[in-house]
Amino acid sequence: MATRRGQALVELAFGMFAFALVVSALATFAVYIARSLRVQNSARGPSPERAEAVETGAFASEWLFGSEKLKIGERVSMPVTTILK
Repeated sequence: MATRRGQALVELAFGMFAFALVVSALATFAVYIARSLRVQNSARGPSPERAEAVETGAFASEWLFGSEKLKIGERVSMPVTTILK
């Protein structure tokens, strides 16, 4: 198989770009999940917190998410406390 000059460098660049996308997505979603769990737990408590946001990095916001902040908001649905007859 004949390779052209610079092909390995181009393949390396594409591979590094893909790796950076995957690492950015994993890191951002780890922070998002942790904050989402905190918001869910506080929604069950006596004083629910407001919605939070996760700030993404410049690379992740440009190539993955399209915004610099991901908003976290959890709906609270309390069950009925009356006894049905």
